[in-house]
Amino acid sequence: MSSVPLSIQLIDSFAGSQQGIHSIIMPDIFSSGGSINVYMDKYARVRRILGYQAQGAAVTTQGGGSATRIRNLFPYRNTSGGSFVRQMIGSFDDATNEYELWYSTNEGVSWTFIQDFGAGSINSICSFAQFGTELYIANGVVAPRMWNGTSIVTAGSTQQAAPTTSASGTGVLYGSYKVKIVPRKSDGTRKARSLTSTALSLEGDAMLVTWVADSDVTVVGYEEYRTTGTGDVFYFSNYIDGRLVVTVTDNNEDLLILENRTLEEHGDAPPTAYLCTAHKQRMWWLRTDANPQRGTYSDAGDPDSVYADNYIEFQDAETQGDLITGAVGNFEGMLAVFEERSIWTISGTGQIIGNTTDFNRTRTNAQTGAVSNRAIVRLPAGARYTDQTGKTQTTATVTLAYFTPLKDIRLFDGDNDIIISHPMSELTATLNYGSRQKTHALHDTTRNEVVWMFAADSATEPSTAVVWNYRWGVWYEREWTFSSAVQLETSTEAAVLIGGSSSLTAGGIAYELWNSNTFNGVGFDAQWCTKTLYGVSDQGQPVPAYQKRFRWADLLFKTNQDVDITVEWLEGDAPNNADAIGSVTISPGTDALASADGDEVLTFNGDTINVALETSQMRARFADINGRYVHDSGIRLRIGDALSTGSWAVEALTLAYQILPGLQRRRGASLNP
Repeated sequence: MSSVPLSIQLIDSFAGSQQGIHSIIMPDIFSSGGSINVYMDKYARVRRILGYQAQGAAVTTQGGGSATRIRNLFPYRNTSGGSFVRQMIGSFDDATNEYELWYSTNEGVSWTFIQDFGAGSINSICSFAQFGTELYIANGVVAPRMWNGTSIVTAGSTQQAAPTTSASGTGVLYGSYKVKIVPRKSDGTRKARSLTSTALSLEGDAMLVTWVADSDVTVVGYEEYRTTGTGDVFYFSNYIDGRLVVTVTDNNEDLLILENRTLEEHGDAPPTAYLCTAHKQRMWWLRTDANPQRGTYSDAGDPDSVYADNYIEFQDAETQGDLITGAVGNFEGMLAVFEERSIWTISGTGQIIGNTTDFNRTRTNAQTGAVSNRAIVRLPAGARYTDQTGKTQTTATVTLAYFTPLKDIRLFDGDNDIIISHPMSELTATLNYGSRQKTHALHDTTRNEVVWMFAADSATEPSTAVVWNYRWGVWYEREWTFSSAVQLETSTEAAVLIGGSSSLTAGGIAYELWNSNTFNGVGFDAQWCTKTLYGVSDQGQPVPAYQKRFRWADLLFKTNQDVDITVEWLEGDAPNNADAIGSVTISPGTDALASADGDEVLTFNGDTINVALETSQMRARFADINGRYVHDSGIRLRIGDALSTGSWAVEALTLAYQILPGLQRRRGASLNP
């Protein structure tokens, strides 16, 4: 009787070349469940992540020396004048009575104080939006601020008092009118606009407008702008020559002024908004306590100049009581506005036609919105994900990935949303809903990963992370607990990742990621789990129905230092945390350090110095102490280290098994017809 033939199945990475591509590659067998503190590199090798280390000492508050946590990090970049100004802006919160803004020019090694936002801002989260060389900051508590790299001011302009208006004899004006006065200087430039007059209702009257003379002696006259009787758009109506001339009688018909210039410099300060987002050369100020579903847009090219009546309400009968949580500008030519239970888009340019601005508001078909503005990430086309049927899909256009209040992660394409976090649904379901607004994402463009950090279970600050590698469409867990994180550019690196401490005990420390083998000096576990491996037939098709005798796995590791790695094998239907059937702990091969002439280099005591080989191959035999092999329809492998401080990568594995003849039922199933 002939023996059962042995099948050998190769599973490898791309190895960086077309000839290295095998029919089954690492991403195909990667299990998102049970994989922690690993990542898949550009060659599809499974690697242990690098750690992080503190950049400098903890920042304490300028006003009281209190311990802080870093609520926000933002990269500010100014290239005007032919020179680069690179700053990392951080908001430091002591959770008691101080909330301070600082900046760093050396990636968090040292910090310079900017301003204290006060006790009312504690636990708030800032929104940042850069417009040219100016950085605008909003948190919903204090009036928005503007930072230019050297100084900070409250956003908005100093305006003249509102003009007064009254009826002035018989005229052609019918309706309700409002007026603004704009001083003109001798060089032709316009100064800040006045406040808006109180609305005046007229019926067949002229209108007398009076204001206070500007004290600036360079002012040579004034422009009067007013609305039509039924609109809110301000049109040029009269020019008044002379700085000391402070009155004019307006009796211009509405149809006449509709042909004139519209006021593009309203000058009102932006509202105390929670969010600011740049879109179509305007700044959108979104959500206030009084109007949680309102967005106020600025004048074109003037981010902190608004007209209080220029706003859009993002609500309908089904979304009453919702609130805006985030926004992304210039997304496929639109502004995408996220609420907790819906997503809206704004199309159009803001051009004024008659009394109408051509912004078009649309409620999309998305089923839910986002938990926070920082939990939304713009992704390029070609991102890979697994759909609800388990099939790998690829995006055809730019999309937005975001964490939802329903405790999952979705993609938004401009009209529809789709869940992509099925492989990590158990982990995302641990989101502490009460602390959902603290969820934030880090887009690591170098590794094609998005990391969402969130408060899990009873934690009130980010306590765990879920990572989506959109190059390969795989997911993994990561033990990162930062309250903020950012990717920024330095003078020597195109992309550096910085995380901000979430712990008041550790204090306001910035950490550089991917530059150490420990978590700031503490070793950490890394583990990779495979999906169930069923083997393949002679035709290359999986054979889950057949019983098999699994013999061994040859593993190819890449290491840069000596580290013990444990390979465990589990039953094919075992959960991620199941006890292993067997295991083996192996150390990558080492070799004696030698000089150029081949002589061994010894220590002072005469001991040989061993160094890890760059590539090591080892075998894990799936046999117990009695020599019995694993018999099952499938097998899972779990590979990891225990609090290691060394790095490693799995480049390939070869699985050896025998398909047992006549056994075409899964273990435990009846063989009777």
